[in-house]
Amino acid sequence: MRKLYFPTSLLLMFPFILVSCLNENEGNKREVTGYEEYLLTVASEKVQGLAFSGGGNFVTDVYAVKREKSNEWEPFVYIGKFDYESGYEYQIRISQTNYLDYNMGDPAWSEYELLEILSKERKDSEGLPDSFIPSWYEEEFSK
Repeated sequence: MRKLYFPTSLLLMFPFILVSCLNENEGNKREVTGYEEYLLTVASEKVQGLAFSGGGNFVTDVYAVKREKSNEWEPFVYIGKFDYESGYEYQIRISQTNYLDYNMGDPAWSEYELLEILSKERKDSEGLPDSFIPSWYEEEFSK
C-alpha cells in the first residue's frame, strides 16, 4: 500500500502542476486590449511638448493635432509610418492599438499608425499654442 502512495500522489498532483504552468505562461503574452480608427488634422508645424519614455518625461517637438469634430489642438508624440513634411497641414486616418503586457516596465501602452493620407495642403495652421508643456513641468524644471 505504501508503494502506491507516492506514485498515486504524483499522478494526482500532475494536473495541478500542468495548469499552474499554463496559467503562468498565459500572463507572459502581449494582449491587444483595444483597436480604433479615427481622423486627425495635423498642423503645418510641430510644437514643443512633453513626451514620456523610459520612466521619465522629456521635452521634444510633437505633432499638434485636432481630432475629428474638435476645435482644440492637442499634442501627439508619434505616428508610425507617417512621413511628415513641415509647412503642410494634413488630414489623415490613423489606427490606435492598445496593448497590455505585464512583463514590460510599462505594461499598458498604445501605438498609433498611419492608415491613409486624405489630404496634404501647403498652409500655415491657425491657432497653434506656443507649446504643450504643462505649467507644472515648467515650474519644476525651470529652477
